[in-house]
This record gives sequence, structure tokens and C-alpha cells, in this order.
Amino acid sequence: MNKVLVHKHLIVRAEAKNPPMDEAVLTEWFKKFIDEIGMKVMMGPYVKYSHMIGNRGITGVAIIETSHIVMHVWDEPDPALLQFDVYSCGEFDPETICNKIKKDFNTTKIEYKFLDRENDLSEIHTISFADDMIARNYESKEIEKKNNALLKSRKEVEINGSGTHGYRIKEGIHKGINR
Repeated sequence: MNKVLVHKHLIVRAEAKNPPMDEAVLTEWFKKFIDEIGMKVMMGPYVKYSHMIGNRGITGVAIIETSHIVMHVWDEPDPALLQFDVYSCGEFDPETICNKIKKDFNTTKIEYKFLDRENDLSEIHTISFADDMIARNYESKEIEKKNNALLKSRKEVEINGSGTHGYRIKEGIHKGINR
């Protein structure tokens, strides 16, 4: 039975604190990456570092059985700019790929577009992970704790004792109002 080709294209833009800068390291990363996503190398990977001022960085490309994978990293900015492209006629999971890039290169920001190129360029999914979502969630919980502590210390308000959010104003012109 013949497999149906799917024509999917993943475009990633990331800002990396630990970008690949060594040709041998990126070559090995490509080989492992391609294996991990269940693809097969036909040619490459080919990796080269550019020393041109204003364009310093590394580029890697691999021809896979179902199309290609390309990475460009400009390491002069901090964090480095990483652009990554996977086009394949085989199935793959964009979030698995983004999580690997995030983990391996310590990204502070990662965005992607996942396109279906079968008949047109219809967007399947777009996502942006700004900073570390866990850290942002922790920060918002810390702010909420501080605000609650501040409210509890004020004489003019009473925190809702039933465990739900809100407070009642005890003093002043708004006395008795629940928030």
C-alpha cells in the first residue's frame, strides 16, 4: 500500500542563549535530530560557519528522504537568532521539534508556524512561547501572593474568608462594597 504524502512545512524563529556555533557539534545534532523525528538522511548534513561581520553564524542543511531541514543561527546578537525550517512529505510533530530546540539551545523565545502546503499555504497551527511559561506562571502566582498579603494587612478591607477571590471594603466612602 502506498503512503499518502502530506506536504507539511514547519517554520521556527527562536532566540537562543546556547546557540550551536561549532560545525562538528551541529552536524552531530542534525544526525541525531533527524533520527529522533523518524526521518532518513539522503545527503548531508552539511554545516558551515560564516565569519562575515554582521552575518556571523552557522548554517546547516540536510536533504531527507521526504524533503529538507535547514537551520541558520546568527550568533552576534544576544540572545542569538535561530531560524529553523522542516519541510517534509512525511508526518512529524511541530511541538516535539520546538521542545527539542528549546531544550538543546536554551531558548528564551520560540515561535513557529506550521503550514499545510498540499494545495495552498493554509496555516495549521501557530504558537509563541515567550520566555519560560513555567517561570511566567510562577511570577504571576508570586505577584498574586504579594497582593493578597497586602490586602490582608490593610485595616480598611476584609479578604473573603470562604476561599474564593475578592474582598469587602470595611472603611471609607465605599464601605460595604464587595470586590
